[in-house]
Amino acid sequence: MMNVSDTVATMRRSLDDSPMMAGRILIVALVVLIAGLDGYDVQSMSFVAPVVSKAWGVNKAMLGITLGSSLFGMAAGSLGLSPLADVFGRRPIVLGGIFLMTLGSLFSALSHTVRELASSRALTGVGIGVLVPLTTAMAAEFSNARRRGLSVAATTTGFAFGGVSGGLIAAALLKTQAWVWVFYVGASVGAVLFLLTTIALPESPAYLSKRQPVNALSRLNRVLQRLGQAPVAALPQPAGRQRVSYRGLFTPGVAGMTIRFAAVYMLVVTAAYYLLSWLPQLIADAGFPASTAAMVSAITALVGVPAGLIFGALSARVGPLRLTSIAMIGFGAAIAGIGFAPPSLPALLTAASACGFFLAATTAVFYTSMTASYPPLVRVSGMGLVMGLGRLASGLGPTLAGAMFAAGLTRSAVSLSFAALACLGGLILAFGIRRSPQGLVKPA
Repeated sequence: MMNVSDTVATMRRSLDDSPMMAGRILIVALVVLIAGLDGYDVQSMSFVAPVVSKAWGVNKAMLGITLGSSLFGMAAGSLGLSPLADVFGRRPIVLGGIFLMTLGSLFSALSHTVRELASSRALTGVGIGVLVPLTTAMAAEFSNARRRGLSVAATTTGFAFGGVSGGLIAAALLKTQAWVWVFYVGASVGAVLFLLTTIALPESPAYLSKRQPVNALSRLNRVLQRLGQAPVAALPQPAGRQRVSYRGLFTPGVAGMTIRFAAVYMLVVTAAYYLLSWLPQLIADAGFPASTAAMVSAITALVGVPAGLIFGALSARVGPLRLTSIAMIGFGAAIAGIGFAPPSLPALLTAASACGFFLAATTAVFYTSMTASYPPLVRVSGMGLVMGLGRLASGLGPTLAGAMFAAGLTRSAVSLSFAALACLGGLILAFGIRRSPQGLVKPA
């Protein structure tokens, strides 16, 4: 006769081994849609930056601060709020993140000064920062073992697709409408997704079985029934409600992994958000209209969609960190290409597309590595810490780039500086893999 712990272990094995039925696929699809809204909102300011800069007479240094404000907000959300999901549950924190993101988009549309706009973007960033680690964690926790890497990659692809949609929407709106409508669209979609999530997103079985909040057993069995799984009769002694703490991320065997993940992520996202934030302005500076600049951003993100899925699927067969290292170095080379491309649309589009391909590949396999490495009770905290530290660094990316441009540095000099950061991140991972043949990933 199985004891309680064996029963729960059997449940987890069943979730890992059973096929992805409709209920699980729909939940992952909803999480991917939320990631898509993240992708739209995180780039929406860059889409309208050329128009705002011209309409309000904003110089490049101030524009860089405005572009970076959402990234600093993302750092606050990732570091300060996303760990709450390991204590109070995934679902309520997801809803809170969508609410903050929607409110920030609405306030952005209603802004009348650069300071108001920057503050509104920071609020939007808090919501995004909460959701990015949660969407990847939720996709992993509702997937079986075979499709887990692909599901996590799908959230990063959803993020990229949100950028595609945002670029296309912005390109169409900026031809006939005021720039504020880019933010009104984000707020409207956010309101719809908040309603859908309230109705359709259940709590994570991993959270319910590990943390065991009030009525955990009945809630868990309702979720299991929805996923086509057998109910469990009882739960083992709960881990207890713990205060939010990062202490568990710095225990033996975990600390080195956390530090390396954080260092690499800080380097790569600093380069990534230089590209994402400044690409439309770079295209506009080359003599093209704002609508064309937004279209280039959309195509760049579109190229990343298949890249994320391909690399995510390959991660089950090839070491994800080896793939990440290769993709990061490729991303660095592509950013350098942006700097040295002549001011012609085909050349700039080719270099930007290469950036989109390697950035999406990097993100897909890197997030897969983190979800596989951290155990459930610190999974969102670990990813939130790594992403939050990355956002702190990435917020400096567009701000520093603005200062560099204002100081007279050329597109090639600025791009080469950020390209070096991405390449360094790839080399750090490669060095770590050589020192440890099994890489950083361990069973969750």
